Amino acid sequence: MKKVFALVLAFALVMSLGVTAFAGSSGGGASSASTVDLGWGDFTVAKPAPAKNGMELYGADDKVIATVPEDLIAIVPVAQAAELNAEDEEAFLAAYEDAQAVEGKVVKYFYWIDIPEDYKTEDFAWAKYEFKCAGENVEVTVNGNPMEVVHVDGVDYYAKLTEFGAVAIMCD
Repeated sequence: MKKVFALVLAFALVMSLGVTAFAGSSGGGASSASTVDLGWGDFTVAKPAPAKNGMELYGADDKVIATVPEDLIAIVPVAQAAELNAEDEEAFLAAYEDAQAVEGKVVKYFYWIDIPEDYKTEDFAWAKYEFKCAGENVEVTVNGNPMEVVHVDGVDYYAKLTEFGAVAIMCD
């Protein structure tokens, strides 16, 4: 039953992604295609990449307090949700269903993002997550909670992540 559910979710993810989600480009937040085996054959999914120099963490005064190296940032696409612990996997899949149900929005990216606990200090206020997204009215949520999105230029954006978990990047 779990495999069938995973298959249905993975299929829905692929069907909901735009062609731009599979286009690779250089720079922070670009997506790359990743081939995974879900037990029923190879499957290609979009997997966003963190900024080249890692993820900057900010305090309440909007000053950088730390930078998480790229290799310590965990990014897990829906197709690989089973890699998470059982509680996180359940929350991740539930958040995916909720994101798909948002009317008038297309989910461009959906993945689990986390950083090591050592970086989640008392003075942490938000993390700068850079990404690219083609579309109008770009929105980002983490665990269903809206995040502030800053449009840099063209398709370049960054989100101020105040928490980590299930990230949905959506647009009209």
